[in-house]
Amino acid sequence: MRSPDPSRKLLIVAILGLGAWGCSSGGNGSGTTIPPAGAGESTSSGNAGSPAGSGGVSAPSGGAGGGGGALASAGARASGGAPGTGGSAVVGGGGAVPGSGGAGGRGSASTGSGGGRGGASTGSARGGASAATGGTGTGGAGSGGAKVDAAAPITEAGSSSEGCTIGPWPTADPTANGPFKVTIENPVGPLAGAIPDGGTQPQFTLFRPTDMAQGGLCHPVITWGNGTGSTPTMYKVLLNNLASHGFVVIGSNSTNVGQGSPAPMLVGVTWVLQQNDDPTSELYHTIDTTHIGATGHSQGAFATSSASTDSRITTNVPICGAMAEKTLHGPAMFFCGGQDTLVGCSGAQSALNAVTTLPGMFAEYVSADHGSWMSFMGSKPSVVEATITAWMRVHLMGDTTLRPWFYGASCKLCTDSAWIVSQKNMDQ
Repeated sequence: MRSPDPSRKLLIVAILGLGAWGCSSGGNGSGTTIPPAGAGESTSSGNAGSPAGSGGVSAPSGGAGGGGGALASAGARASGGAPGTGGSAVVGGGGAVPGSGGAGGRGSASTGSGGGRGGASTGSARGGASAATGGTGTGGAGSGGAKVDAAAPITEAGSSSEGCTIGPWPTADPTANGPFKVTIENPVGPLAGAIPDGGTQPQFTLFRPTDMAQGGLCHPVITWGNGTGSTPTMYKVLLNNLASHGFVVIGSNSTNVGQGSPAPMLVGVTWVLQQNDDPTSELYHTIDTTHIGATGHSQGAFATSSASTDSRITTNVPICGAMAEKTLHGPAMFFCGGQDTLVGCSGAQSALNAVTTLPGMFAEYVSADHGSWMSFMGSKPSVVEATITAWMRVHLMGDTTLRPWFYGASCKLCTDSAWIVSQKNMDQ
């Protein structure tokens, strides 16, 4: 085991004072930009939007789109026909998303003209607080929009009326930075989470590709949770690596990310989806709203487990901490370090035991402790950071070339003596 550097000593000291949550340590970063290895510099574009408050976004007034088409389940897009002139209003607890007509483009929420894209069924669209209201009319027919099977690989490109295409993505090496320059924006988004003593409620740090139009594909989202006492800056190598591969990573600046209602990790997701609909945002019409992952470390790992019961989260990777949840909505990898004497591996094993029908993996990196799995220096991701990147590429980007890392009895991790692995529903 390698000797801890000063950053890791701070991490361990903080954990010892915080009991079962575990923790890590780090400072609050300013807006900076990190290019992938070999790439030129790019510039930070500052704030990516004004605060929207700590709650969810209210649903727009107006029709929900095609008058006979089924609503999309769990936020999946439906491809609709020509926009109608009215469309029935959606009533529910979550709020609807304005229609996006297949032939005629984006519907108008104010007039109720919709199109193919509906909100989530049973009123659970995009974490909004208000139900949609509006008149009725004769909207164009929508095709419904089937719920995304998060366990299945993305095998065909899905067209989008919003300027980008949903995967599959070209393959890339997760052990190195990807093809995108990275812009880091801090602070952005709404205020969310617990208010620290003597401070103000935290916002978020955004790691994203600098050129969101590069390649023409819609970018999946990953919401990140920090260990206790730390901010996203502590995990810069991992989060930068994810963004360099094309993910939009939203990380709460909260040093206690498991606290706050609504949960900061979900507030971040809601804000990114709002930005996808905001013409003034760099994220406008560039987000894959159907593929959203969650990951976090220590307290952030427990927060990841909790956030992953939200239907928008289609895969998750709790790192050094996990809770048994029976209402996940996609594949999960429960990571622990074999030398972690602070949190240990029993929680990760219990989380796998709670999985029933979805793919699940217990992944113990034998030589790692609570913090030594991460890179503290340089830009090259560690073995574990590369593995997390690979998992997200498989399940959010449809990168089937990396699927053998995890699936099958002879998977790459399964046959590597550095790992101890257990699988559920991952035979193929």
